[in-house]
Amino acid sequence: TITADHGVDLRLFHGRGGSISRGGGATNEALLALPPETVTGQVKFTEQGEAIAEKYANPLIAERNLEQMLDAQIRARHRALTGADEGAPAAWHDPMETAAAAAREAYRDLLDADGFVSYFEQATPIRVIEDLNLGSRPASRSGERTVEDLRAIPWVFSWTQARCILPGWYGLGAGLQAYLDDGGDLDDLRRLYEQWQFFQTTLDNAALALARTDLGIASEYAGLAPDLRDEFFDRIAAEYDRSVDLVLSVSGRDRLPPRAWVAENLERRNPYVDPLNLLQVDLLGRDELSETERRTLRLTVKGIAAGMKSTG
Repeated sequence: TITADHGVDLRLFHGRGGSISRGGGATNEALLALPPETVTGQVKFTEQGEAIAEKYANPLIAERNLEQMLDAQIRARHRALTGADEGAPAAWHDPMETAAAAAREAYRDLLDADGFVSYFEQATPIRVIEDLNLGSRPASRSGERTVEDLRAIPWVFSWTQARCILPGWYGLGAGLQAYLDDGGDLDDLRRLYEQWQFFQTTLDNAALALARTDLGIASEYAGLAPDLRDEFFDRIAAEYDRSVDLVLSVSGRDRLPPRAWVAENLERRNPYVDPLNLLQVDLLGRDELSETERRTLRLTVKGIAAGMKSTG
């Protein structure tokens, strides 16, 4: 590495977000997915506030979390020192380059489409979130109505509230399909998933975001933007279906969540969150709200965030 060539000790600083699209996911799996040259036995983290409470407020959970991180760091360091992990072969880079380029293009095409900002403002509770007393910085950098001007947390928070967590998966299906259309083989992707921790972790994180997405509920929010619904919700739903199909095909699983306990948690939690979403949609669709109704709307945001275990 460049640092080794110049006698500099390398220590990576990981900014861990609460949501998948902001660097969340299992920390131990992220450590194991690092290139061997970057595993030096030293690591530094910053955790989002809500993640700190979730991971460290309970002593038993905190101990378990620290155990997993230490275990992953020791295993990754051992593999790097013994040569057991030689990193990703060059042949594995081409599928990722093809998929990544196509995924980014699909994502940008959606965000840059005429009318998308208006759809986002109508089909998510972004305006309510902007008025909440949350965080240390305003939701927008300059107050302009563009996606680029919006900070990452309210962007992800809004889609999570609407149960359409597209920042965590949109473009994945397009990327994998582009690789296959370019002559790639599905069996090759399956081998990458089995043998390359980075690729496996990437797909598993996306699978979790897909599992937490509920298009039935998201469709209710899309109804708040009747003039734009057909153009954007149908497009989002099509990419969701394609992403689900390819993630399941590559991973060989018959369900989205990579771990059974996640599926159980979602099954138990969703029946309590769904009514809050429907109430929120109803309140968002009203022209005027009383003070009691505005307070109720703010409470739905807090309740859904607690149920989804994420603010963004």
